[in-house]
Amino acid sequence: MAVSPAGEDHGPVSGAPAREGAVPGKQSVSAVPEGIAPLLHKYDTLAALRAARARGEPVPEKAVFKALAAEHPGALHELDRLSLAEIDARREALRAALSTGEVAPWMTAMACYHALYRAALFVKVRASKGAVPDAASAARLAQAASRHAATDVDAAFVQAVARPPGGRIGAVVLAEVAARVGGDERAIRQAIFPTRRDFQEEG
Repeated sequence: MAVSPAGEDHGPVSGAPAREGAVPGKQSVSAVPEGIAPLLHKYDTLAALRAARARGEPVPEKAVFKALAAEHPGALHELDRLSLAEIDARREALRAALSTGEVAPWMTAMACYHALYRAALFVKVRASKGAVPDAASAARLAQAASRHAATDVDAAFVQAVARPPGGRIGAVVLAEVAARVGGDERAIRQAIFPTRRDFQEEG
């Protein structure tokens, strides 16, 4: 995915034309969504970790990576797979978005993905393995997960996470992201995690 310093989204794959169903272009908003500032903090953290690694500094304690993954599920994949140039490009684009209020669709999708995955992981550790909670139990769990993840999820989301297709909650999360931000699931996946091939859940 190509991201310009001004925060423009040039499509899901660098140098490739936008496909039908792709996440649409830059959108102006009157107020920057709450999830954008945390995204900048995430990429600042990734850049600092990569810089420390390049300097040959000791690997940070596991708690550092655990906290990063808890707040931003999928971030450890980015740490390992994104180039430093791509990390820096995203930082630049996010700074511009915070300054101008012009938020690129990949930012909205990424913030949505992290929040929904936090909710999904909350549900996963509390739902009985392989059992789908009844409507009342799912509704209660949805309320708790919504508070934990700072995003609203419903009973249907809880039930889908409790028994996800193929055992992969990532597929449930991605489908919900697509429903909320609009666009094709594959294009959204490519836009937010361009180096990820399997798209299975991870920390």
